Amino acid sequence: MKRLNYPKTSREKTIYELHGEQIKDPYQWLEDLSDPKVQTWLDKQHEYTRYILKQIPNRKKSQKRIQELLDLGDIFSPSIKGDNLFFRKRKKEENQPVLYVQIKDKENPKELVNPNKLSEKGLVALDWFYPSPQGNFLAYGLSKEGDEWSILHVLNIATGETLEEKIPRTRYCSLAWLKDESGFYYTRFPEPGTVPPGQENYNRHVFFHKLGTDWHEDPKIFGEGRPPTDIPIISLSEDNRYLLITIHKYVKSDLYLMDLQKDQKIITIVENEDFLSSGAIINDQLWIISNYQAPNKAIYKTSLKSPTPPNWEIIIPESQKIIEEIIITADHLFVNYIKNAINKINIFSTKGDFIEEMTLPPLGNLSLNKSKAIRYCDHPEFYFSFRSFFHPKIIYRYEISQNNLMKFDEISSPINPEKFTAKQVWYKSKDGTKVSMFIVHPKKIPMDGTTPTLLTGYGGFNIPVKPPYLKNSRFFWLEKGGILAIPNLRGGSEYGENWHRNGMLANKQNVFDDFLSAAKWLIENNYTSPQHLGISGRSNGGLLVGAAVTQKPELFSAVYCAVPLLDMIRYHQFSIAKLWIPEYGSSEDPEQFKFLYNYSPYHNIEKGKNYPATFLVAAASDSRVDPNHAMKMTAKMQWANSSKEPVFLYVEQEAGHGVGKPIDKLVKSEMDLYTFLGWKTGLSM
Repeated sequence: MKRLNYPKTSREKTIYELHGEQIKDPYQWLEDLSDPKVQTWLDKQHEYTRYILKQIPNRKKSQKRIQELLDLGDIFSPSIKGDNLFFRKRKKEENQPVLYVQIKDKENPKELVNPNKLSEKGLVALDWFYPSPQGNFLAYGLSKEGDEWSILHVLNIATGETLEEKIPRTRYCSLAWLKDESGFYYTRFPEPGTVPPGQENYNRHVFFHKLGTDWHEDPKIFGEGRPPTDIPIISLSEDNRYLLITIHKYVKSDLYLMDLQKDQKIITIVENEDFLSSGAIINDQLWIISNYQAPNKAIYKTSLKSPTPPNWEIIIPESQKIIEEIIITADHLFVNYIKNAINKINIFSTKGDFIEEMTLPPLGNLSLNKSKAIRYCDHPEFYFSFRSFFHPKIIYRYEISQNNLMKFDEISSPINPEKFTAKQVWYKSKDGTKVSMFIVHPKKIPMDGTTPTLLTGYGGFNIPVKPPYLKNSRFFWLEKGGILAIPNLRGGSEYGENWHRNGMLANKQNVFDDFLSAAKWLIENNYTSPQHLGISGRSNGGLLVGAAVTQKPELFSAVYCAVPLLDMIRYHQFSIAKLWIPEYGSSEDPEQFKFLYNYSPYHNIEKGKNYPATFLVAAASDSRVDPNHAMKMTAKMQWANSSKEPVFLYVEQEAGHGVGKPIDKLVKSEMDLYTFLGWKTGLSM
């Protein structure tokens, strides 16, 4: 395509000094989205983006197929409370999943919360829900336009009546019901205006709410005087005497017991120690998953009277596999391991004796407990979800006494798995570290470097990248003959806490080196070539591809960079980003400033370089990563780029970081991703 004229962008002489370094920031003015000047600039950028996207062939045809793939529906594993099964399900043509309740072994589930009825455009999402112990009440959170700032509601399940409770600021709410169902402990952020500006995004504290009372009068139970960046997570002992409070900080956790019968006395279990722990109180015992003296994690048990680490009894010792989560029953432990970035379930006795490995399909990703690391099951069965590269999702039901695994629900594959192959390979990174990578493609591909390839990754926050990682729209790329490559970069938890720490703070460059080495391996082994290689990443993965394109632009033909962090000098000044300082560091620290400045994508764009086609995407209601990252990066790359390949931007309205996005918006964003990368890598569309 011929070179295009970018919209004009003012370069201002904004310079600030940090640790003796003069930092030029000519596009800092774009940080204020409320400025009419910024909105005018954004309108012109969107006009330019529309012009570019119109040049992509067969977009409508591609959109139809991606719509079909994403509209397969979705299913979620049930949770059991009393005699009730609670589960979410999204049927075809529904924008949002609906929450249902079903009496066990009965047909005809009852609809409880249907966000689709609350917004014609699908812009209301069900963020979380907590059934009460006997299944009579439901606490749940709704948010709008992807902003994730939930409002807590309470439903009487028997009558269908929504109670008067409407508690705002319950983002990522952690909630624990009393066993008599008269109230609950929960977490809440402060209202704007009650704290200094900006602090309303932090200071999450624990409160108690009695049903039928004014939430403004809810007593604060925990959090006063603690660091504003604490994110407490709570659970109750079965007798309601103890409240277990966990505060995760990416590389360390604080654990506390609050004795609710002794004037809320706090017992410190772990505080400011250099390891991670998750716990649950089960039958007057504290069970713990921790990397305390075990980088790959071990399972411990201790009494509530002596809960500190020196008293922890090892039940399942550390091994080469990474412990992710467990279900505890009266006689068994079901341990979900990660081995080479693939999930396996091993069954043990409660004394820690190995019994057997559960038989599951290969190359799988499963979740036993949703967001909890430890769960006690006192029912005869439990449910869990499974996904793989060729299985969109299977919900399994496991009957404990019969040792019987059966399918409870399934979304059928929209492709014939026999025509494709998935494998795991190993390659060496820049420093010699061996890194694993999943490669998925049609069985018959030419090994001559001509196959369009999508390389994607994450590499951060102790989050493992497991099959299939990408959404069901990945089948579009595979059907068209493309290759998917997904490396397990340092910074994740695929190979334990050491793997995570080798990709954070001063070691962050290792993540980028792992990714760039994956690209080089694919090229050297004739899977693809630079003119056929596209990369994509979201959030921390957006930072990843931003660093990749500024460090080695010659390796790629196209870059899709979504809801990214890109200005790593000022990132912590926006939204909730101070929470991420333990992972990234802060430019306010002179030593951390050095490594942040060395790789910060925005600050490492060079005038006169040939950059590949780059599509930057952000969201106006994103309450995690501010859109200004993508906007400033776009402006600077357009100014610097000497190639004839376009750099363009889209800031999606009525959308957030991605959670709760309705299907019609998801189809649009996935179509943009795959058709843009396909266009620039030579995919036959």
